[in-house]
Amino acid sequence: MADPKSPDKRERIIEVATRLFGQYGFKRTSVDLLATEAGVAKPTIYAYFDDKEAVFRAVVESVSEELLEATRAANRERSPIDLRLAAMLSAKFTRYWELVHASPHAQELMDSQSRLGAEIISRLDRAYLALLVEVIEGAKELDLRAAGLTAHAAAQMLVRAAAGAAYDATSTASHEKHLTELVRLLVRALRKPQGAQTAKLPR
Repeated sequence: MADPKSPDKRERIIEVATRLFGQYGFKRTSVDLLATEAGVAKPTIYAYFDDKEAVFRAVVESVSEELLEATRAANRERSPIDLRLAAMLSAKFTRYWELVHASPHAQELMDSQSRLGAEIISRLDRAYLALLVEVIEGAKELDLRAAGLTAHAAAQMLVRAAAGAAYDATSTASHEKHLTELVRLLVRALRKPQGAQTAKLPR
């Protein structure tokens, strides 16, 4: 007999909840609807989650982990530094833009995320920034010292620019294009002159 609290069942509930929150928003998505759509009894939902807020937090955490893993995958490509950084930014920011704008309840979901998932998002942001810092520190073709920047400051600059790119984007493609252009501009400004000696990057 299957364990009534199996990881697969929990993941199924989160998967269905992700779709329903996007389709109906947080307020209109009831536990009854979630149970029906997930094909489980209502008490089963409460066996895994204390309430609807806990389900929403689990969705935020699931999406956050998905974005972080996509960022790690982009880093593993080992492409030129400008393309790799652009891909890493796109893995989080373009995908998030896509998820939010796919829902007619985008503002409500963002408000609910701020209210219920702030700690989760903060943890994701720290892990994400650490990945960018690691990549920038390892990019020997960049001369951060000459620009008076640390790897952390450069990473923060990229994150702020990527967040700002969302305001002008009208599609996933335009969002990715804006990100790529921003990264190329920054990398070009920080790139060492040809023949320059490799220096240890500041932290």
